[in-house]
Amino acid sequence: MSNNARYGSKSLEGMKVSVVVPVYNGAETITELFDRIRKVFSEHSMPFQVVFVEDCGKDNSWEVLQNLKKQFPAEITAIKLNRNFGQHNATMCGLEHADGDVMVTIDDDLQIFPEDIPLL
Repeated sequence: MSNNARYGSKSLEGMKVSVVVPVYNGAETITELFDRIRKVFSEHSMPFQVVFVEDCGKDNSWEVLQNLKKQFPAEITAIKLNRNFGQHNATMCGLEHADGDVMVTIDDDLQIFPEDIPLL
């Protein structure tokens, strides 16, 4: 029996995936993270959005996100919280602003490989 049959999953064909990323001092990794996410969805010909929620870190993550947003306005939603609310609340905020049919959360530190998103 295939995993699809066992778990009752259905095809994601035609569905938009929202990837929610809470960001805290992620300036050094978020560009690479986005590039890798974009490549994954491009290879699978799937529509996607990435919702970055900047949680008031101490680096220049917000400036990096603003530059990415200028380059990829259709794929990126960038939200800046007015104070540090913590990872859980930043994630929940991102989920509230996501408009995909399927939601995925991933951290900004590249500890989980974006290439593994299709496995989810």
